[in-house]
Amino acid sequence: MSGKISQRIVKALGISDLVEVLSEKLSGADLTSLLLAVLKRRVSKIARDKLLVESAVTRACNLDGRLLNKLESLAYENAGQFEALDLSPLSPLGAVSVLTGLDQSNVLSTVRSYECASDPTIGLALECARRRKGHLDRKDVHRLATNHRVVRFPIPDNPAYSAHFKLFSLVSAGRDIGSGQFECSAIREHIGVYLSFMSKLKENDFVFEDIIVELSDTSVISQFCSMFGISREEIRAKVRARDSNSSDNLLAKHSKLWPKIVFKPKEELAQFNLPKHMVTRLDLMEQSVCQAMKQEYKSVQFRFNMHRLTGVGYYAGPCFHIKTKNSQGQEYMLADGGFVDWTQVLLSDEKERLMTSAIGIELICRLFRTI
Repeated sequence: MSGKISQRIVKALGISDLVEVLSEKLSGADLTSLLLAVLKRRVSKIARDKLLVESAVTRACNLDGRLLNKLESLAYENAGQFEALDLSPLSPLGAVSVLTGLDQSNVLSTVRSYECASDPTIGLALECARRRKGHLDRKDVHRLATNHRVVRFPIPDNPAYSAHFKLFSLVSAGRDIGSGQFECSAIREHIGVYLSFMSKLKENDFVFEDIIVELSDTSVISQFCSMFGISREEIRAKVRARDSNSSDNLLAKHSKLWPKIVFKPKEELAQFNLPKHMVTRLDLMEQSVCQAMKQEYKSVQFRFNMHRLTGVGYYAGPCFHIKTKNSQGQEYMLADGGFVDWTQVLLSDEKERLMTSAIGIELICRLFRTI
């Protein structure tokens, strides 16, 4: 619970060490038993008519289940190189917070040491780590995919989003093979799945105008933040993934000196004297991802976004967004992905590499269908 709320409860009950007792002095099993006893007593007093009161997290999705199923099937068809999994609706308690650093209040925790799935890439990453743990050389690449309904807090007030929704997600787990080769191969593979999926949807009454693939690199963005005095605390306080303008608002006073959109990073960022390995990685991404994929996806614009603050502290290196407009000219970010250090942490191996990504299945159904 938040500091202010816990202080209020402690003061009201007159038990100064309440939080300490519950979190430190009770074993996990005893705390679970206590909370279950409390819930049983509360549940015994719930009137039946209260069960009919809807909330954002219990309300059924208002989309046609067959439509969702159709999109999910198309997504799997375009990810044939990925093994399809059906994940559990629960993750170990603390999975999101421990691996990503996000606040525990962003997920729906249970009293039995679990939390409801809020990010399918967490479940896929844990599965990759379990599979790779038993392989000493870990030379194989594990590619996994899933469609998963997730629950997230706080509940958005934007009608385009909901408290629970379907995401189609991909992960690729492998080893560092040098020169950023694995990174470029994996990010190109993920982007390719999503662009191919969107192309198929165009044949099935969906419209995607002005598709843009924006690449970035959180290590480079962090370098720029250091140059211009932008702290991690400032980013956490002012930047929100669902607010497309939040990064630009924070960087408005630096926009003339800090370039936002670049196409040839090695040339256009030369004046900033970035560390050589960062420039090399950006240049490799420009050649191996942008230039390579332009040949197949001629109507898609590939570029670098140097103002992308979302993902700093979450991703570890290369990342991407796929943005597009619907028939009303409204632009949305449909897909998001990047490299994370989760398998490095879980397996205590700095040579591990994990690419994660997801695309909004429900968002596509709600906003990009023409009929």
